[in-house]
Amino acid sequence: MKAKSEYDQELLSKAMRCTGRICKIEHQGRAFWVKRKEVLSLRFRLQKGSPSKKFELERSVLHRLAGVHAYIPRIVAEGSDFFVLPDYGPSLQSILRAGNGESAAEKARAFADGATALADLHAHGLSHGRPSLKDICWRDGQATLIDFENHRDVLNSPYGQARDVISFFFNGLYVAGKPVPELETARDVYRARDVNGVWQSAQKLVRRMRWVDWLTKPIQMRRPGKAREFKTIPLTLAWFSA
Repeated sequence: MKAKSEYDQELLSKAMRCTGRICKIEHQGRAFWVKRKEVLSLRFRLQKGSPSKKFELERSVLHRLAGVHAYIPRIVAEGSDFFVLPDYGPSLQSILRAGNGESAAEKARAFADGATALADLHAHGLSHGRPSLKDICWRDGQATLIDFENHRDVLNSPYGQARDVISFFFNGLYVAGKPVPELETARDVYRARDVNGVWQSAQKLVRRMRWVDWLTKPIQMRRPGKAREFKTIPLTLAWFSA
């Protein structure tokens, strides 16, 4: 096991004692998150794939990208089956759903910074894999992209970046239940910073998926509170048609 020089062995000790797949610890007046390999039954391993491979993939991605991209978290300590990240603030999902005392202007800034982070990642020729609101944290005017379990180098492409954009806004519409000003801000900022035409690629990809809306119409007719993911499909189609 190893820890970077600016942290002492106490951080490693606290991380080793921490239980659960993801847990929060305090060290030297700061918060940190410990992420461990997921333990799955055979059934879920068959459904979700190898948790060990996904864990090691994410660790590798963070080590490779943290030094070249300002919006990637840095691993500050690690062991054979865990790594430790600093706390980068509340997620955009938390800010949108409940808020943490942010004003409307601060919420707009958080979503603008989140969109900037995603657009800059794409401008570097990289992709996230499956970004959602909970995968972007924000504090003091700085957004940080987390949870790279679904990253694949093959997705560092216009297609993979278009998938990123669709995933982000689909999840945002799902969480909010409708278009909201924060998402509109994120859309405008992303499009303004989109130097490679990713937004247009996302629009074309969404149009090719319109059949999913037709196929799921019966499910979308379920009573309020049910089938929310399916009900988000027409919202997403309209969003990318604008």
